[in-house]
Amino acid sequence: MPNGAQNGRPSAADPGFAAALRDQTQGYVEKRKADAARFVSDVGGAIRDTGTSFDSLPQLKELFDQAALGVDELAEAISRRSFGEMYDEVHAAIRRRPALATAAAVLTGLAFFRLVNASKVRPVPRSHAVVPLDVLPTPDV
Repeated sequence: MPNGAQNGRPSAADPGFAAALRDQTQGYVEKRKADAARFVSDVGGAIRDTGTSFDSLPQLKELFDQAALGVDELAEAISRRSFGEMYDEVHAAIRRRPALATAAAVLTGLAFFRLVNASKVRPVPRSHAVVPLDVLPTPDV
């Protein structure tokens, strides 16, 4: 069988298959990166819009404007950099501050655990249960 193809289907050994898979993966990553940059930019816009309601408090309005500017810069950095560059930066940051990275991972895990368990219905302890009045025994007079 040429190029490792079996039954007319491409295999991982086929150079054309590998190139097509790489192209699809890069296209997917670029789309998700654009979505992330758009989302972060929308968050910056929401922060900026919230700050406009504080026109009477210039210090607070300036705080919101600066936060929105920082978020906009992050959105530009996401759209400007490649996935490999962002991965390398995150990897370098984790190597510089492993304790902070561990704490962030633990907090993320706890938040995810709470989110997953929040959907479960928890039983009400009998001591806090509300008993309807028609169920209670009535004293015979």
